[in-house]
Formats: sequence, structure tokens, C-alpha cells
Amino acid sequence: MNKFIERIKGSKVSAFIQALIVLLLLAIIAIAFFRVRIPHYWRWILFGATMLLIILQCCRLKYPLLLLDRIFANYAGKQIAMALLIFIVTLDFGLCLFPNSGMRSTFRDFISPMILIEEASDGYRYEFDTTQYASNYDKVAIVKEPAQYKSRMEYFKHGFIYFLGIFIFNGLLIATINRFMATRADRYKSGANTYKSMSGHYVVIGYGPSCASILRNIYNRGNMDSTTRFLMLTRQDPEMVRRQIASQLQDLEEKTVIYSGDMDTASHLGRLNIDKAKEVFILGEGRETGRDSKNLECAKSVKEMRGHRCQGKPMHVNVQFDKPSSYSTIKRITIPKNYYKNDQDDELIYLRPFNFYENWARLLWGTCQIEGYRTLDRGMMVDNDPEKGLILADKHVHLFIAGFNEMGVALLLEALRVCHYPNYDETTGANKTRITVVDPRMDDILPRFKSEYAYLSQITDVDIEYKACQIEDDAIRCELDDLARRQDVVLTVALCFEDADSSLSAALSLPDALYYHIVDGQIVHNTDVEILVRQEIKSGLADALDEENGKYANVKIFGTLDKGVDDQLLDDKMAIIINAHYHFKYGSEPSRDFFGLVEEDKDKALAEAATEWIALNEDKRFANRYQTEIYKTYQTYRPLLEQKPELLYQTEHLRWCAERSITGYRDLHDPDIKSGTYQIHHLLVPYHDLNDHEKGKDKDVLEIMDKVVALADSIKENIL
Repeated sequence: MNKFIERIKGSKVSAFIQALIVLLLLAIIAIAFFRVRIPHYWRWILFGATMLLIILQCCRLKYPLLLLDRIFANYAGKQIAMALLIFIVTLDFGLCLFPNSGMRSTFRDFISPMILIEEASDGYRYEFDTTQYASNYDKVAIVKEPAQYKSRMEYFKHGFIYFLGIFIFNGLLIATINRFMATRADRYKSGANTYKSMSGHYVVIGYGPSCASILRNIYNRGNMDSTTRFLMLTRQDPEMVRRQIASQLQDLEEKTVIYSGDMDTASHLGRLNIDKAKEVFILGEGRETGRDSKNLECAKSVKEMRGHRCQGKPMHVNVQFDKPSSYSTIKRITIPKNYYKNDQDDELIYLRPFNFYENWARLLWGTCQIEGYRTLDRGMMVDNDPEKGLILADKHVHLFIAGFNEMGVALLLEALRVCHYPNYDETTGANKTRITVVDPRMDDILPRFKSEYAYLSQITDVDIEYKACQIEDDAIRCELDDLARRQDVVLTVALCFEDADSSLSAALSLPDALYYHIVDGQIVHNTDVEILVRQEIKSGLADALDEENGKYANVKIFGTLDKGVDDQLLDDKMAIIINAHYHFKYGSEPSRDFFGLVEEDKDKALAEAATEWIALNEDKRFANRYQTEIYKTYQTYRPLLEQKPELLYQTEHLRWCAERSITGYRDLHDPDIKSGTYQIHHLLVPYHDLNDHEKGKDKDVLEIMDKVVALADSIKENIL
């Protein structure tokens, strides 16, 4: 039976069934209103075929009650269509039960005798049709029945009782049905209805700016069928949330079911059928106090409600951490096992933290870079001379960030992870990357930031300058003008103001040198400078600016809400492969070649890789994730591997030192002291101070890069 139902769920089959139903309904209308004479058994066949097709069409509906609620709540056209369908089917059933009655109405049967009845001496009554006359103007009798009533008064009495019964019965019936429909509609709009049969769905807990990006990303995977739904729980007004989703994702509004409830309440979470869900996203509610802590605690509740592993794999639970400080904290601590494992030590959920702002920074400059944006170095740190070969350019990157809010912090930290280049001279310090951050509230913000990221000074190839001022200040404008004119600077300006209009105004009011140069009397567009302006919604002026090809062609918008939570940003395949290689080569006895194992038995090797990944704490997981962020730089300067490979090995070590310093590791300048628990590492030293064994690890990163990318691309599903 289930296989049969699955077969009729196809869109072509559905369209065919709908067409047949329409044709049969038209046939019923023709028979009823045009008095088409057909054998009685054919009427039953027609009725039976219609009901069978309607039942088949209903079998396609995985959630019929949900469809009815949506119709009651929103769709007047569908309500009328449903009423007509019920009327026509009832009419067809009546024609089957009373085949000889035609379309004579009960109303006519009772009213006309009161007016046009004559009793004859032969004991019969005659009813006449005044619209039909013979040529001699005699009335034409159309009914001849035995006389039952002796006077018109008795007709009136019986007619009165009849109509009184009709009004009372129909009134009560209609009122009851109407009350049922209104109650269901109100409960649907308020998010109070619960659909216990919901399964194979995606759960979103909380509603925030990144919600639209999540829904769109899941839909774009291409693995959603017509019955898959998004089930959302929020304490915000469901109607408001529904309107916002419809305005941004009109094609997904019908697939989204909104429950009203609190993520802190177990009974509300229990309505989400988490044990039958495919994946869970925990976003929290807007700017709610303690949101990040509540999101993590909610993940624990989700684990308890999951109760089992699906096909031997844990369910993915993606948890958003809104504040950079909370996101930084989750990378440093060890999450207790009871947040994701059961008493039998089985991992029921795969906890994947993410941050919207960091994700956008990765989309700008990391491995997941969106087409249209350029890396911070533009590939200009190495020149290729036809005679001398590869020459290290005497240039450096300068990143200018205006607005030290969540987005500004995320851009700074991502830049610290990726802006390491082979032309940096570790001996002289030449060609250091420079980052300038300006914000009028800097004096208030900086102390807390420095306490959270206390060891950024260990990053030797990057200088950071913090300024308590505005980007419109004369001193800052003069500095930007000078940087834009210099040949040894590759400049990027990122405007991160939360107010969209302020960001846009500032982006279009920078010194002219950032947009163009005058060379030999000719205006030349300044292609070396990139200006990034934060805009949450790509519409209006922002949309027009993105298509600009004139003076402001190098101004690009970023930070839109429709991106920032993409599958590729949450995909850990490359990180899992990197960790497996490292563990097999350096952490096991005897040393094994992971990629060799993949060639022998790919499924077994990936299963072992998943096991090792699950055993890691978040600190190590993020270390592996961030290693891939600089792959674009290594691919750009790949020719150096043949001529000057040590420069790229040094770059990798600088990247690793920066990533560990951001996480909170420090060097006590004692080679015998190392502790992951207390975040102390003795290798946060210059590359030339490393021994050959440790240098070999940096070399390893470059050598396995292509293998990691190729293997990850060949895996179509999640490893976990």
C-alpha cells in the first residue's frame, strides 16, 4: 500500500488525477442541470469513480489537516472551490439515490401546491405550469398525484413545519461547521495547532535575521520533496513571522509551519517531533538576553528528545552563537558529553556551532568565497618575471575596518587567520599585513576585546591599530587618500555600520583616490582598492550599487541576510579528512597513510575518520576547520612550491600561530611546557626556530591540500 501511495505522489500523476476529477465533476453538472438521461447504474459508476479519484488525490497529502487549516485561514478561492466540490459530490450522490426525481426542488414541491393546485373529482390533484400553455390557452398539467391534502391551509401548515426544520437544522449545522473552521483558522494563525504526523522535516527553533538564509539554503539542496516541511518554533508573533518569511521567500511560505512556543519549555519542544526530524537549527529569539547560553541548553533538550541514531548517524543540530565572545568561548571549552550523547555513550546529535558574522567574513576571504569578491592580497604578493622567475613583491595588505561591532570583530579575526603571505620577511619584518580599526566608541570597546583576545600580539606578521574616531574625520580621510595612492599597499576598506544608510553614505563619500587616479591626463579606475559596505537587505540603493559600473564599481555590498548560513560553511568534510590524516600519521602507532586507506576501502576509512572526529573537542575541531580557510592563498601562490617551497611552509606556520593565538593559546617560552587544557603551546615561535619534525607538519599541509579537496568533493553526503 505504501509503495502504491508513493507512486501516485508524482507531480505528473497528480495533474492527471486532478484533470480526471474536473472532467467527472463537469459531467455531474451536465447530468444534473441539463437532465441528461443515462442508466441508473452509470450514475453510481460516475459517483464511485469521482470518489475514488478524490481519495487517490487525498492520499498524496501527507498532512491533510495542515492543508485544511491553511485553507480555512488564508485562501478564500480555495474555500470556494472546496464548497463547490462538496456541493457537486452531494448532488451526484442525490442523483444516485433518487434517479427519477431529476432536478425538481423540494422548495417547488411545497410552494407551488399553495398556488397552483386544483383538485378534481377523480380523487387526484393537478399541479400546473403557468409558463406553458396550449394553443387554446388551456393550462398544461405537469403533475398528477393522489390527493393528500384537502385544503391549501394544510399545505401551508406542512410547508411551515418543513421550512422551520430546514432553517433550524441547516442553521445549527452551518454554525457548527463555521465555528469549527474559525477555531482551526485562529489556532493556525496563532501557532497553536500541532501536527503529530509531521516527519522527515527540518526544525528551526527561534526566529532571527539569519532564518531566511537557512530556509533558502535547505531548499536549494534539491533533496526536498513536495511533502517536506519547515517546522519553526518561536515566541514572536506567528503572523508577523509568517509575513516576513512570505516577503523574503514567497515560494517557501507554504512549506513553513510556525508553532508559537518557548524553547525553554519541554512541552513546547515536544510538539516539534524532533525524533522524526532530519535536521535542527537553533537560532534563538532576536536580541534576547542570554540567547547564546539558551541555545546551547536547547541543544541538550533536543538530544534528549531525539532518543536514537538514524541509519547509524547522529542528527545534525546547528547552533547559532550570536555574540563573538560567546562563539569564542564555545571554541575553548569542552562541551559535556550529556549535551550530545546518551547513557550508552552513543552520539545522538552532531553539535555544530556557527556564527552569522564569521560566516560572512569567510564568504569574503576564505575558501568559501563568493564570486565577485576578491582576496585581501589580490594575488599581488608574488610577481612572475619572464627572466628572473618568481619574485617576491615589495607590497603589503592594509585592511581598514570602520565600525567595531559584531561584524567588524568577525572581519578582523578572519583577516588575522588568512592574511599571511610568502613575501613576509620573518627576519626584518618587512611586508607585514596592517589592519586599522576605527570606531568612535573604541575607548569603551577595546578593553573588553583585548581581555577576550589577550594574545593577538603573538601574531608577528600582522600589525593592528585601534583608533577612537570616525571614518569621516579629516585625519582618517587623509590617511585613506595616502594609502590609496601608494604602490606598495593593497587596500581594502570595510564599512560595518549597523545602519544601512550610514554605511552606504560613507562608502560613497570616501576620498576620490579610492575610486580613481589621474594618469597622464586620463581618468583611470582604481582597481587595486576594494570597498565593502554592509547592507542587510539587497534592495533599493544597495541593489543599484551592486550593479554600478561607473565611479563606484569597486564598491561591493556584503552582510546580506539571505546569505551567511550556507551548506558549504557548515560542511566539515575537509576538516574531518585533515584531522584523520594528522591522527593516522602523527597520533597512531604505527603511522598510517589515511589516503592510502581511502584507496583500499573508502567507506571503512571514512568511518574511522568520523570516529576520530567525534572524539575531538571543539578547540581541535575548529583548528582543523580554519586550516582550510587559507587554501585560496596557497592555490594562488602554488608555483612557489616548485621554486621556493619554504616560503609557503613558513606562511602555514604563521597561519597556525595566528589561529592558536586567537583561540587563546600562549607561549611560555619553555619547550617542555605544553597543555591543551590550559592552552599553552611551546611551538608559537618563529618558523626558523622549529625543528625538522615540526617543519614537516607545515609541509604536510601543503602536500595534502589537493588530496583533501578532491576527496571532499567526491563525497556527496555528510561523513557524519
